Amino acid sequence: MLPVKFRPVPMPRIWGGHALKSTFGVETDEPIGEYWVLSGHPNGMSVVADGPLAGKTLAELTELYPDAYLGNSPQNRFPLLIKYLEAESDLSVQIHPDDAYANQHEGDFGKTEAWYILDSKPDGRVNYGHTFPNREAYESAVREGKVKDYLSYRSIAPGDLVFVPARTLHALLAGTKVLEIQQTSDVTYRVYDWDRVDADGKPRTLHVEKAAEVLQYGGSTPEMPRVTLVDEEGVQVVRLAQCPYFTIDEVRLSATELNLALGVKGNPDALIAVEGQGTLSFVSPDGLGELALRPGDTVLIPSNIESYRVSPHGSMTLIRTFYGS
Repeated sequence: MLPVKFRPVPMPRIWGGHALKSTFGVETDEPIGEYWVLSGHPNGMSVVADGPLAGKTLAELTELYPDAYLGNSPQNRFPLLIKYLEAESDLSVQIHPDDAYANQHEGDFGKTEAWYILDSKPDGRVNYGHTFPNREAYESAVREGKVKDYLSYRSIAPGDLVFVPARTLHALLAGTKVLEIQQTSDVTYRVYDWDRVDADGKPRTLHVEKAAEVLQYGGSTPEMPRVTLVDEEGVQVVRLAQCPYFTIDEVRLSATELNLALGVKGNPDALIAVEGQGTLSFVSPDGLGELALRPGDTVLIPSNIESYRVSPHGSMTLIRTFYGS
């Protein structure tokens, strides 16, 4: 089996923008908020862009070749959903359930996610957490239109990683672009939408009661430590996040090649080209192969390719993610 790239799946959103359209070859007047670049979710299924597997969906790959493209997955489908988000205006204040609640109430999985910040305003920040002491205070704030008074914020800058466990109240704010890596799930509960309305003059649906059931009251979410794995001339690899659902590494190269082993033997890697261009070289059971890498490319590297090489054309930044242990 070979490494594969997928066609991006653009998702129009009321809060979306237009800057990333050229990166993903999208031509539409609608604001695009999300580009799903690796997804096995039926709400936005990835399709192989080219090569001998062109036209096959990620679901078909994992069904036909489970050892190579799925491995030991915590879901019965590809367990990671990777997307780019462009927030021209604020996203709704929202929360995602954990696995237990989502399985019981939605027939889906929970959603722990992480944002790799690609761009933000000079004084950029995101909504992260809240100060509701209990459910009664939350419900009172909703009734009285005072949710904003209880929101907490944290500053962001390009290159930051914001880890957002399930049951964390959060919102991306205007002027922010991120690469998001999450559990494969599409369950979101909106708590507050900044009093805006859609094109028909109607507010979007809120999910006040379900959000109340999954909100965590009191306490705080600990920061995810950054751990430097490699720091040599021309090569820096930093572990940005590690949790039961995924591991995320940032790879920065400057005219220096890097050989990478699979993050977890027997499971695939996903490699995302964030900045710069380069070449991915690999040895498969069918022989030597190469893939060009440009910004926005996401490559699924099957488990039968135990190691691969990235050769940058100048400076390059990549994100590598995988699951399992």
